[in-house]
Formats: sequence, C-alpha cells, structure tokens
Amino acid sequence: MVPALDDTCFIKLFPIRPDLRRNHRLKGRNIGASLGIPPEHLLPYGHDKAKVDQGFITSLSDRPNGKLILVTAINPTPAGEGKTTTTVGLGDGLSRIGKKAAICIREASLGPNFGMKGGAAGGGHAQVIPMEDMNLHFTGDFHAITSAHNLLSAMIDNHIYWGNELEIDERRVVWRRVLDMNDRALRDVVTSLGGVANGFPRQTGFDITVASEVMAILCLASDLQDLQRRLGDMIVAYRRDRSPIWCRRWNIRRPSCTAGPLPISPMAAIR
Repeated sequence: MVPALDDTCFIKLFPIRPDLRRNHRLKGRNIGASLGIPPEHLLPYGHDKAKVDQGFITSLSDRPNGKLILVTAINPTPAGEGKTTTTVGLGDGLSRIGKKAAICIREASLGPNFGMKGGAAGGGHAQVIPMEDMNLHFTGDFHAITSAHNLLSAMIDNHIYWGNELEIDERRVVWRRVLDMNDRALRDVVTSLGGVANGFPRQTGFDITVASEVMAILCLASDLQDLQRRLGDMIVAYRRDRSPIWCRRWNIRRPSCTAGPLPISPMAAIR
C-alpha cells in the first residue's frame, strides 16, 4: 500500500518555482520563422522581440482567413489561471498537435502590473517570454500612444489660449489626458494654474493610457491611412450651442500618427 503524500513531500517531488524564475529558465524559439515570416519583414527590437512589417501583412490579403478562437473575460483562479494563461496554453497545445497557431494578446499596462492584478504574461509553463519586457514597456507602443493623445490635449489648451477661434466651451472639453499608471490623485485635476501665462484654468483629469480613444482606434485601424481618418473623426470638445468639434479641425491627424506610427505594426516575440 502506497502511503499518502503530505504537502511537504509533494513540494519536494514537484518544486514550485515563481513565474519569473521559471520564465528565465525557459528557452524560446524563432516564432517568425515558424510562421513563415521572412527575416526582412521583421523589425527587431533587441534580441528577443520584433514587429511584423505592414507590407508583409498586406501581401497576405488574398489568402483565405484562418480560424479565430476568442478567449473572453475569465475570473482568474487563486493560482492565477486567467485569460492570458489560458490563451498561451491553448496556443502551445495547438502547436503541439501540429497546427500552425499564433496567439494575439495585448501589451500589459503598467497600472495593473503594479497593482493587485500583477503582470499579464501568463504563468507556469504557459508564459510569454521575456516576461519583464512584456510587462514593462515592451516596444514602447504605450508611450507612443500616450504622447499622441497628450499632444492633442496640449493643442486644445493652446488653441483656447490663443483666442479660441473655434469657440470651444471650456466646460465641455471631453478630451482628457492619459498616463500609463494607476494614480487616483490625477483622476480629477485643475490645470493651467499659476497666472496668465499658463492659460485658462479648467477642470480635467487623467485616464489610464489603455482607456484612450487613440488606443481603441489603433486596435481597429487596418493601415496608416485608416488610422489617420479615424483619428480625425474623434470628438474632443463642444461649443456653447452643443455642436461638436472634431480632431480634424486642428489637422492633427498627421502629427498624431507621427507621434506613434510604429504601433500600427503588430508585435511578435521571436526569442
């Protein structure tokens, strides 16, 4: 008769390693090559990640669509098994049985990363590597989106300061600023304090970058031209007669794309 194993014996037989330590022990493979992406169409970011050139994606437009499996919202278990862990594990499982599979997950936001939720690179043997890069900054897309969003915020205030030709109602500026951080002190603030040179004081606030409309549009845009068109259609404020003012009135679509053109290219870990 085999004696029952207590918790101590179980841990000795099957040591449990923290996700970060396990992540460092993992060895990746060249994802680009396994998906048939030529090296000249990969834009490297260091030794272990890259973006896929938009031209390569366009060249695949005549191919039939593949099958899409959507992993929707999941309440994670106490062990941390949630959306990302399930998605990565599913991708690994499909590859193991001979299917050509790729997973698509969003870059982690710094706000939740430093909160109770933690990172978004999966866990256990179902992880994205390198975990630190995935969770912290990655290829800089969030920073580019933050800059593009706040560029428009600055231009709105600057327009009001220099005469307000569009007759913006300062009480109805709906375009807030963004920051990739959870900071409750910045949810509602008053800007332009400190005298005449700093503009007209008004109440506004900061949202987290992933809540930016620029982020939503980036996810929907099919190419750079589509991105510019969608950015121009954003409503940023209203006049006193409640008529809307669109982003395109400042002809800021191109500067916004200039502040963040590279995020339009999808990312692929290649380690």
